[in-house]
Amino acid sequence: MNCQVCGNQSGKYPLCKACNDKKNQGIVIKCYKCGNWHYKYSECPQPINTNDQLFIYEVKNSLITPTEQSFFVALKEIVPQGYMVFPQINLAAFIDRTDNVSFHNELFRNVDFLITDETYKPKIAVEINDLSHLDKERKERDEKVSNILEEAGIPLLKLWTSYGVNRDYIKKKIEELLVNAVVRKKHSMPKLVSNEVSSNNQPPIINNQSQSQPQQKKKKGCYIATCVYGSYDCPNVWTLRRFRDEYLDKSIFGRLFIKCYYATSPSLVKTFGKTKLFHRFWKKSLDKLVKRLNEKGFDNTKYEDKY
Repeated sequence: MNCQVCGNQSGKYPLCKACNDKKNQGIVIKCYKCGNWHYKYSECPQPINTNDQLFIYEVKNSLITPTEQSFFVALKEIVPQGYMVFPQINLAAFIDRTDNVSFHNELFRNVDFLITDETYKPKIAVEINDLSHLDKERKERDEKVSNILEEAGIPLLKLWTSYGVNRDYIKKKIEELLVNAVVRKKHSMPKLVSNEVSSNNQPPIINNQSQSQPQQKKKKGCYIATCVYGSYDCPNVWTLRRFRDEYLDKSIFGRLFIKCYYATSPSLVKTFGKTKLFHRFWKKSLDKLVKRLNEKGFDNTKYEDKY
């Protein structure tokens, strides 16, 4: 959902965090005249004349939100010469299915930006994530998009709004993704090669490739840290994950702490994760812990979970 005042993403709420703060200050109100949220001294939207023709389709104010616009400006300036950036690109515009099925519903999703070379060949997909991407339904959507891109061989760059437009970081990641070899990974379900019995009365051949491959172990999520820092993959969370695997997991009491943490933290994040007090309290505590861990030798470089 988009904020009814500024148009930024607001999750399940009619106002984004910034406009909600303005509401508490009395700057933004829910007008008793028109019933809409707008600035206190702004004019109400013109009422619809019921005698006029009613239209069910209206043009949006902008293709992308103000937050996405700031990232768009930075991306266009950062990409190397000969590369281009396009906003709000549907997956079906640059990804094909190879099994000739009639419906491609899973491709009717957009990525925020697509970087191509000068021949318009897709190179990097970019997603701009805010806290609404921590919701269960949004996570499931993001995972589907990520799996489709990974199987197609398109690298995905996730940028979190909580870090702002960090041009040095964005430039570094884009340069790495353009240079590194693309590793494709199969996520789609196996399909029947034939639905009919063959001429020699043998049963249909089934592709069991995915059954022969070992299942990937599910990563343990750092729920509170991910909520506070806005990403599972960032320097502070990498430090905490190293501490978990290389220190806490080595002792009985450490493993007990880990077990209790994973039993309680999902509920805490779900209940309080969007509140300002929750973020302020935990960020202050985690920042101190991360600083001490870095001083003790726990690195903050990219880390892959051991378990």
